[in-house]
Amino acid sequence: MTYKVLNNITVKNINNGVISNVSTDLLVIPVNNKTISSDEFKEIDKKSNGYLLKSSKEALNPGNQNHLITSINGITAKKILLVKDLNEKDDIYLWLNKYKYIAKIANSMNCKNLSILDGQVYPNGKNQLWFLEMVSRSIESGAYIFSTTKNKTAKTEKVGKEIISSNVSLKNVTLITSKLTSAQLKKAKISVLRGFSVGEGINTAKHLGDLPANHATPKIIEKIVKNTTKEYQGLKVKSLNEKDLARLKMGSYLSVSKGSDEPPRMIIIEYNGGKKNEKPIALVGKGITFDTGGISIKPSPGMDEMKWDMCGAGTVFGVMCSLARIKADVNVIGIMACAENMPSARATKPGDVVTSMSGQTIEILNTDAEGRLVLADALTYVGKYKPSYVIDMATLTGAVVVALGSHASGVMANNQFLADKIIESGEETGDRAWQLPLWNEYKSCTRTNFADLANIGGGREAGTIHAAAFLSKFAEDYKWAHMDIAASAWSSSPKGGTGRPVSLICDLILNKKLK
Repeated sequence: MTYKVLNNITVKNINNGVISNVSTDLLVIPVNNKTISSDEFKEIDKKSNGYLLKSSKEALNPGNQNHLITSINGITAKKILLVKDLNEKDDIYLWLNKYKYIAKIANSMNCKNLSILDGQVYPNGKNQLWFLEMVSRSIESGAYIFSTTKNKTAKTEKVGKEIISSNVSLKNVTLITSKLTSAQLKKAKISVLRGFSVGEGINTAKHLGDLPANHATPKIIEKIVKNTTKEYQGLKVKSLNEKDLARLKMGSYLSVSKGSDEPPRMIIIEYNGGKKNEKPIALVGKGITFDTGGISIKPSPGMDEMKWDMCGAGTVFGVMCSLARIKADVNVIGIMACAENMPSARATKPGDVVTSMSGQTIEILNTDAEGRLVLADALTYVGKYKPSYVIDMATLTGAVVVALGSHASGVMANNQFLADKIIESGEETGDRAWQLPLWNEYKSCTRTNFADLANIGGGREAGTIHAAAFLSKFAEDYKWAHMDIAASAWSSSPKGGTGRPVSLICDLILNKKLK
């Protein structure tokens, strides 16, 4: 099951300047000096007898942001929303927020159709193709509303293979351009499809995280992912159960799920759209479907948010769906390391020593540091694919929330080129990341008298880096980066998944920045 909200996003190219006859529930016109001097605006303003121009000048005044106009004779659009446009110097995140907000406005007005005029103003260094992709991605992700587990307060309907909330009224979006050549229009359509597909991947990751833990156990997620192959024949899915994990001697992974009645699953997704001899990029995601902390149990306040402890795995799933939808010419392996961390008489205890797939023994000093235990074996396993690069994504440490807040994901790597490209894609998409050091000095945190490694160390200092230092011991054979998304993958107010860093990873892969 993927989670596409909109039915379609299309490009409408107007060569005669006529937008007064565009049939839509809501026509959005970004107001800037280029807009109000364009042939398209002059034509529709003439139909309004100058009312639109007057209103636009008011919208440009300081303090004004938008102006809603309803029912103008001679103009087909039922409503017109004049939105004060951003300028070239504005940060990309402001552009993203603007169009996500427009999607929410359209839903709040119960609009089924939305049309948006290209304002022809873009951030410095960006062009129209970037803009069209960004708007498509932002509108699709901004229109998302979770209601799957609501019966009385919201209903859902099945449209084809998609689950659509009736609270999401918006179905179709048209991006209006003008005077494009056939070649330019073809490129514009590709950009819109790509943005729409990445937006779908973002929503897929959001939805998987938003599902309550009893609706998204490792076995349920396994079924969801396997069913995706019916829609995307380019994806190949297999999974490893408890017996498989034991056969592969993944003692670190299995130690996490020992206390749970829910069996673990490692889900492997293969997408081979590139050349046969091209080494794949590997994505590894932490998929703790619920994290009580185990014997090192967490405090009760906020524990409900631990259903989002599988957002790394959700990101992997979302990215793989986007690549398949676009039919990207790349090779990618996605691993979702899913397990539930519960306390019971069978649960792993602090002080227990387990043996990882790599052969390294691990003293588990804190059972709430479980994500790194499933990732350790997943990172060893992925080596069998001989990947060109490996990126793991995990809601791993509360320390990254303190260090970076929700604005950026933390990045640590054993390869500077990879780290640089991740950060570059973060800037490109507004899905920002920031690098933290991974010097050898930090790696002493894994020392213990009773095993090769300890799963925690260093006390309160540099918790995010110490977690990455532990993982680095299982990624020494390839170029690797770790992304700590504990602060960026979901929001506590209002509660919900963000779908990050799907857009960052998609940009990194689709634009082949790791070549």
